[in-house]
Amino acid sequence: MPNTIGYHVVKSGYGLWLPGDERGSWSETWDANIGFIEPHTLHDGDPVRLRMAKERMKYPPVLLNDAMIEAVAGALELCVDNSNGGLSILALTIHPTHMHLLIPYSGRDIHKTMSWISDQTSKAVHCHTNHTGPVWCKGKWCSYVFEQSYWQNLIQYIERHNLALL
Repeated sequence: MPNTIGYHVVKSGYGLWLPGDERGSWSETWDANIGFIEPHTLHDGDPVRLRMAKERMKYPPVLLNDAMIEAVAGALELCVDNSNGGLSILALTIHPTHMHLLIPYSGRDIHKTMSWISDQTSKAVHCHTNHTGPVWCKGKWCSYVFEQSYWQNLIQYIERHNLALL
């Protein structure tokens, strides 16, 4: 089995990629009688499911403005600085709708790491802007990277995303 080189993580803003979205979604559906329905499965777009998800939203969808993006970037820098060498971010882009992080393998649990990052970046947005609601969606998209060529392609992909910000 190959070793993990790192992780490509995408975190979306709150309310921007809901269950039922026409692009598909990985969201789990819960039924009180049978529990989770097809967990960890890509679900096709479904207008009824999308409508139901929108009706359950407690806050409007979040698009990061410049101040929020700056707060997220500063918090990510602090996360790296405060991790005692346990976290590095090799490539990063922050857009109004989402962010991409390329995180080299460190032995730490990536899911706990991303929960911490989500928490710290949300706190920074609340502290440095007038936004008070949720910042990020509940989950994340996280792919494990095992091949060096794919790793290099991800670096280039994220760098191209950064050029779109300039």
